[in-house]
Amino acid sequence: MANSRNNNHHTTTTGDSNAVNIARIVIVGAGVSGLTCARRLTQLLKKQAYQILIVEARDRIGGRTFSIPELNLDLGASWIFPDHTAVRTLANELHIDTLEQYESGLSLIQTNGSNVQPINMGGIHGGVKRLKGGTNSLCTAMVRELTSGKQSNVIISLNSPVVNIDYTNNGIITVTLRDQHSIIADYVILALPPRLLLSTIRLTPALPSTVIEKLHKCVTWMASTCKTILIYEHAWWRMRNFSGFAVSRHSKAQEWHDASSETCNALFVFCLAGTTKQEVIDATVRMFGAEAANPSAVHIADWSTEVFTSTSTADGRGGHPHLSSICRQAQWNGRLWLSSSEVSDADGGFLEGAVRRGIQVADQLAILIEI
Repeated sequence: MANSRNNNHHTTTTGDSNAVNIARIVIVGAGVSGLTCARRLTQLLKKQAYQILIVEARDRIGGRTFSIPELNLDLGASWIFPDHTAVRTLANELHIDTLEQYESGLSLIQTNGSNVQPINMGGIHGGVKRLKGGTNSLCTAMVRELTSGKQSNVIISLNSPVVNIDYTNNGIITVTLRDQHSIIADYVILALPPRLLLSTIRLTPALPSTVIEKLHKCVTWMASTCKTILIYEHAWWRMRNFSGFAVSRHSKAQEWHDASSETCNALFVFCLAGTTKQEVIDATVRMFGAEAANPSAVHIADWSTEVFTSTSTADGRGGHPHLSSICRQAQWNGRLWLSSSEVSDADGGFLEGAVRRGIQVADQLAILIEI
């Protein structure tokens, strides 16, 4: 699986690989986009020898996918929509099954501080699917594929935050980690949210001012979101003919969905940044009644406090991001590429955007490398 960083990893990447004409590629970020990009490159680079080092700041792979796999639960990205063909194709190729999103029964709407109204809303979720094992199963499967075999050309280094990336006129890039260890690369792919990139990594030379301006304005999806999972012994809401879907704008817990599968009975809740477990439980009781008061387990992930996702609770305000094509252009004479879901030409912020952008970058870079 994902290997922790050690000196051997860096020797492999920073050695005299030019002597044997090896393309040295560094991908910053082991989330869906970065791993998809690496996977695609391994499929495309047939004529040119290469080495890929994926450096990840966190102590885990997955980025904004964060799952409890044995329970099929997600504390990060959850859904695949019907028109999200790229991520559906990826899941199929990795042999990951989908789960239906339960939505039978009545929904609940809190119209003021105390009035909760049941309503029949029909097909609430529009045919979305979840993934067996959670969405992080995409990343786990890709890592397994990328690092299996004795001759794997891909290494994954965890706990490796990047602080500086410097490009010289001779086409060499130096990637410096927070511990001041340096990596030499020919190409660098930045698979992290634009605002996080601007606030944590110094690029020399700097990106064009027009690109910086657009990246700075780009919303980081989930950056101001707190997500909670409440697990119960029984799916009591189903027994009462409720779908599990509920909406309130009168508490910090704001939107509920059924997250059950054959492995557990659960609700997941979208909340405002800073929401506590007890606040979620109390709000769920107000929406659904006393049966919600005693979950057997509560899991919570406040993405606004994830330093490798968000720099501010304001980062996630403004809906799904969309960046202009100028941000998808390669920089540094084709040596530097931006590859996060936010940069995708469609479905920014979704899993679909992450997969699409990873594939786009790999397709263009592979052509450039093998010219």
